[in-house]
Amino acid sequence: MSQTPLDVGIVGWHSHNEMFDEISVELRKAGHRITRYAHREAFTATPDPLAAIDVLLCVAVFPLTRAILAAAPRLRAIISAVTGVDGIDIPAATEQTVVIGNAQTEENVIGMAEATVLLVLAALYDLAAAQERVRQGLWRPPQLPARQLRGKTIGFFGLGKIGREAARLFAPWGATMQYTARRDADLTGLPPMQRVDLDTLMQTSDVVVVLATLNPETHRIISAEKLALMKKTAILINVARGAIVDEAALADALKRKAITGAAVDCFSVEPLPATSPLRGLPNAILTPHMIGHTVEAHHSLEVATRENLDLILSGRPPRYVVNPSVLPAWVKKWGAA
Repeated sequence: MSQTPLDVGIVGWHSHNEMFDEISVELRKAGHRITRYAHREAFTATPDPLAAIDVLLCVAVFPLTRAILAAAPRLRAIISAVTGVDGIDIPAATEQTVVIGNAQTEENVIGMAEATVLLVLAALYDLAAAQERVRQGLWRPPQLPARQLRGKTIGFFGLGKIGREAARLFAPWGATMQYTARRDADLTGLPPMQRVDLDTLMQTSDVVVVLATLNPETHRIISAEKLALMKKTAILINVARGAIVDEAALADALKRKAITGAAVDCFSVEPLPATSPLRGLPNAILTPHMIGHTVEAHHSLEVATRENLDLILSGRPPRYVVNPSVLPAWVKKWGAA
């Protein structure tokens, strides 16, 4: 760790507070000063919360805007203890020579990819409804709803690390795969895949898997109009971010059986409100933003967070960098001599 004491801000998060408590104790023992915000609401309610902070440790899915960053002249790094950095204005951070580190570990990628396969199969085979029949004392219906994956077309909206790993896992199942992204993806080691525009993806896929990053361009991009392009037999899987999908439009499409089903692990508001129109729909599988968060992945996130933080405090870039273009200027400004 750095020999020069630094001011570290830590924003509490329900699932990470035990780790944050331990890190706080360790940092204080090493001579660093801690400003602890109990939760994100306490952070955002504080005027200029980063004005005297050198390093921010948090779960970066709450607003860290250009205005907040502009009032942080000493800030050198934001360390997110998860993969998500949805709340950070990344261009603004890069302009101000703030490096962003996160926990994009292999274990997290594998867990999310395996969970994607799980949800696709559960939706195709109508697993939730089959379980519910047994709970209600019913047996198999006259017409069986399950459909096999072989021969279907899987459309990936976003083909980052999780999408690439999911494509590798889907390869032996005999499905055709396609993707939409802002630019051509490196398909080395992947099964054959064609890049198509989003409308084509929605129209021609039997399974649409949402794996894109949430940003102003993708906010509610899966709208009523896009959902109306889908086949009536198609299913939608969202394991990325809830706000990418218009949830009211999705609920309406499911209620009208305009599409066959959906599996959703993330929502615009979390926990999912009791009044959400998605609740109670028999053709919707809903999980509480945890479906790919395995024991192995959770442990790897802690290891990566501590490693990123230790590197920053010793004047080196984090291992997992979200904005690598900042590194030359960052090393010059903040790096160890």
